[in-house]
Amino acid sequence: MKRQIPKTQLALQYIEKGMSAAQAARKLEISESGVYAALRKTKAKDLGCCPTCGHKIRN
Repeated sequence: MKRQIPKTQLALQYIEKGMSAAQAARKLEISESGVYAALRKTKAKDLGCCPTCGHKIRN
């Protein structure tokens, strides 16, 4: 059985292709707040911050 990609990850892929977060959420029938939360977490990881509290992560 093939493993499915979570809907929030699919939404993030749609956003990278130019779709807005609200459009991606409606297309996949998931909540907009979940998509925005996933965006915040991925941006925090890219900046080297903790996705929960926002503090810088030491190397």
